[in-house]
Amino acid sequence: MRRVQEVKKQTKLPTLIAKADKVTSLYIRQKYADHAGMVKCVSCPTVLHWKEAHCAHWIGRAAKATRWMEENLAVACPSCNVFRKELHQREFTLFQLDRYGREGIEEIKAESRKVLSASQVRQLAEEAINNFKEAPCNQ
Repeated sequence: MRRVQEVKKQTKLPTLIAKADKVTSLYIRQKYADHAGMVKCVSCPTVLHWKEAHCAHWIGRAAKATRWMEENLAVACPSCNVFRKELHQREFTLFQLDRYGREGIEEIKAESRKVLSASQVRQLAEEAINNFKEAPCNQ
C-alpha cells in the first residue's frame, strides 16, 4: 500500500502580508505607548491611546523592502496619516532626520528602491511576523 505524503500548504502571499502588517502595527503602536497606553503623533501634538493611533510609514507601503522596517515606521494620529498628507510627510521627514540623520534616511530610501521577488517579499513578511509578534503589551 502506497503512503500518501502530506503536503504542507503555503500561506498565500496576500494573507501573509496582511498578517505581517497587523503584527507590525500592533508592535509599533504599543512600543511607543507610555504606562497609560498613550502615544504622540509623529507629525502633530496629538496624544491618543495606541489603539486609536496608526502605524505610519515614512516611505509608503508599496515599497516592500521597507514596509516592515522599524526605521521606516512611527505612530501617527489618523488625521495626519490619512488626511494631512503634505504636513505629515514634511513633519515625518524632519522626525526621521532628527532620529537617523541624513545618512540614515538616505540608507532607508536606498533600501526602499529595491525591487523584490515574491519569494523575497514572503521572506520579509515572515521575518516581520517573527520579529514583531511579541508586542510590548502597554495596555
